[in-house]
Amino acid sequence: MKELGKLKYFLEIEVLDLLKETRKLGCKIIGVPIEQNHRIGCEEGPIIEKSQYQRLVGKLIYLSHTRLDIAYVVSMVSQFMHDPRERHLQAVERILQYLKASLGKGLLFRKEGTLSMEI
Repeated sequence: MKELGKLKYFLEIEVLDLLKETRKLGCKIIGVPIEQNHRIGCEEGPIIEKSQYQRLVGKLIYLSHTRLDIAYVVSMVSQFMHDPRERHLQAVERILQYLKASLGKGLLFRKEGTLSMEI
């Protein structure tokens, strides 16, 4: 078996690929993944392409398995996969901005068997 380095290296690539795919590589960064006192709910507003939204949220769900800091907000946006609106896509884009600001964060599994959060 070959040592490939820390797992965060691979997760950074996953985040960078997601930012490139969504054309958010040059977006501004933010410090928190969700607005304080957010109002994400079943709202009226422009309907967006369902398959694009589902694909983005699916990738965020994958990342949330090792990025516990986005788990709550990803669970919030995943509730609207059946009928996504513009407001829901804006929340997903905010998560992407947060991920750009926090590259390198994630769970670190050490050989000694301890688990820690790298910040």
